[in-house]
Amino acid sequence: MASLETVGMILVVAMLITPGATGHLLTDRFATMLWFSVMVGVSSAVLGLWLSFVLDVASGGAIVLVATGLFLMALLISSKHGVIMRQWRRWRMISS
Repeated sequence: MASLETVGMILVVAMLITPGATGHLLTDRFATMLWFSVMVGVSSAVLGLWLSFVLDVASGGAIVLVATGLFLMALLISSKHGVIMRQWRRWRMISS
């Protein structure tokens, strides 16, 4: 029973933190960050619920996996904080 409560708390924390962290990776302006966070939250909820229905899996886990996937995509391709852009800027500095 205790492990079920722990997993539930982890899912709730992931659903609260991941959209905001994704929005922060995409912009530095607060109002824009709020809109990105709302869009990530809504899209991950809708897509996660759809995936849970299609794949017959738990809805909470599917929503968190979709939100985490969006976060990882933002982490890779973000123009300011993204890993790919950081490597590209480093490569340009070395080649200059």
